Amino acid sequence: MAQTVRQGKPEIKRRSKAPWYFWLAAILAGVSWWLLYQSKYFLIDNVSVTGASRITPAHVAKLAHVNVGQPLISVNPQKVTKDIAVLPQVKTVTVERSWPHTVVIHVTERKPIAAARGAKGYVLVDEQGTKAGLATVLPKGMRVIVADPDTHAMKEAVRVMLQLPSTWKVTGLSAPTQDSVTVTLVGGRTIVVGSSDNLAQKFKVASVLMHKGYDWINVSAPDAPAIK
Repeated sequence: MAQTVRQGKPEIKRRSKAPWYFWLAAILAGVSWWLLYQSKYFLIDNVSVTGASRITPAHVAKLAHVNVGQPLISVNPQKVTKDIAVLPQVKTVTVERSWPHTVVIHVTERKPIAAARGAKGYVLVDEQGTKAGLATVLPKGMRVIVADPDTHAMKEAVRVMLQLPSTWKVTGLSAPTQDSVTVTLVGGRTIVVGSSDNLAQKFKVASVLMHKGYDWINVSAPDAPAIK
């Protein structure tokens, strides 16, 4: 028996669309680059600085090295943050691009609460004993601590200062080391507090011994105080 073989339909070859996608992506990338770097639509026309009071917004903007008229995309927030953070008055910085024309810089400043004597005046320190700026004249009401800023000794001295009894008439505060914070009172009476541990107990013991007339008191170990 003869068999009939039917001829199939010719196969239609389809061209890949990949080249078109490639060219489309290239065109879009080129247009995006032109818009962001070459056009006038995304140029900086404002540098907004917030949170600055002890330092001027103009000084912050200058350190940012951001210029009106440059492409907003060219601003590197990490680099700007690093450049501004060198100021001792600055605690934290956030930098962001606000499209289409603004760079926003927010500064959180350190709050000085004490000072150490410096080569040309005073080095201000915050509640962590960290440098918070310079002053040629001691700010009114600010206490001078004899210790180096940015050290554990200064940090301990600040902690002691913040918890001193309100009845103590303090004339001096020093910290040769972090474990030897010393308070001087009116009349020359000296209280060696030691570290900032167990301050409530140390102050209580020191107050009792002062009441008994001792002029030199060491309560760094409050359970075994030393007196002169």
